[in-house]
Amino acid sequence: MNYSFTGFAYLTLFLALGFLTYRFFQYWRRERDLLSKLFLFFTGLFALFSFMKTIGGLFFANNQTFLIGTINAGAFIQALAFAAIAYFIIYVKFPKISPWWGFIPVLILGLVAAVLNIAAPSYPFLEESGAINWGFSPLGSLLFLRFFLFFITFLPGVIIFFQQFKTSKDPYVKRKSLGIALSLVFTILVTLLDFLLVNFLKLDPIWRDTGFIVIGITLFITLLLALPRPLSESSYYYTKTSNKL
Repeated sequence: MNYSFTGFAYLTLFLALGFLTYRFFQYWRRERDLLSKLFLFFTGLFALFSFMKTIGGLFFANNQTFLIGTINAGAFIQALAFAAIAYFIIYVKFPKISPWWGFIPVLILGLVAAVLNIAAPSYPFLEESGAINWGFSPLGSLLFLRFFLFFITFLPGVIIFFQQFKTSKDPYVKRKSLGIALSLVFTILVTLLDFLLVNFLKLDPIWRDTGFIVIGITLFITLLLALPRPLSESSYYYTKTSNKL
């Protein structure tokens, strides 16, 4: 079998993230500012990550070399995405501090994880259930470091946008803040599924992939309902007044 259930699972995530990236491209094309560029950058990176996993899972499920390539390339992509989110958090919440103080340390940690992934490679294989077991070695996976990077970047983002959802009186801003916050929550759930269920509880990866599909579909529907088209100035998804949150 050259395809896997994992490939279909990542396909659902890619479709949801691709839709989110397209929406942020619309915002960036209209606003042409730093915030819209940051959102386009890190959502695009996560969409690219999901796309690589989709291609590997659907067409190269038995090609260990290709799958290892997606793991290593994905680690570098995630490092850039984490750093972009850290830049955004400092830029919004601590305007007196240069956002590069968030970007550079997170990027260095992400690159360390990526390099160590290459130094201690994984050995992915296809389970009988049809799901890909990525075969992470204890050093190559660096689960705690990777989860730490997710935690310090995504959790503050969730807090920022839930705060804006609660305080804003503009219905467009409220819907967009809720949509972005939920998308970050879903990403954290995906990470917990991947790290906790498969690597610590040693469950069949098919359960992880099933969770991915449910999360991908739910995320797509949520974004479809929560993120309106950028038609007016009042629909701008984030404003500098959020620094006061």
